Amino acid sequence: MRRDPATGDPDFFSFARDYLHVYMPRVRALSPKTIEAYRISLECFLGYLAETGHTGREHVSFDHFDRHHLKAWLAWMTDHQGYAPKTVTLRLSAVKAFLAYAAQEDITLTALSQAARALKAPAQPRKPVAYLTPPQIRAILAAHTGTTAKSRRNRMLLILLYDTAARVPRSPD
Repeated sequence: MRRDPATGDPDFFSFARDYLHVYMPRVRALSPKTIEAYRISLECFLGYLAETGHTGREHVSFDHFDRHHLKAWLAWMTDHQGYAPKTVTLRLSAVKAFLAYAAQEDITLTALSQAARALKAPAQPRKPVAYLTPPQIRAILAAHTGTTAKSRRNRMLLILLYDTAARVPRSPD
């Protein structure tokens, strides 16, 4: 059983080792890069606990994964570490996945997993939608004069796309 012999509580490091070295590569068949990202996320949380004086690495337990600590960790990543919202979201989802695994393995950890699952990552800023200017729209529509059937069809398709606000997703720059 993966319990601390001194306290009888679930042993965090045994669960973390099994999660990263057995469950993720063998059961879930995840790539080494994905497993590394999850490991880094757990390391980030341990670093937060040590840096803020909550506890040293050697004394980390599942008690530190409560809602209060996790919310403070999210704020620490944003405010003190300057992580982008996408990074904070990735780190939080990795810890949530780990706690879900731990809860499946040990029923006494279910409450921690459920409390973590309710946490929301910070909202990511949305980029405004880039619209065509009226002269650009007129230029596109003027490209098809409507003198042939094919030209009228193309013009009608462009008008339909414009009127229905259809958009083509842009690739990331």
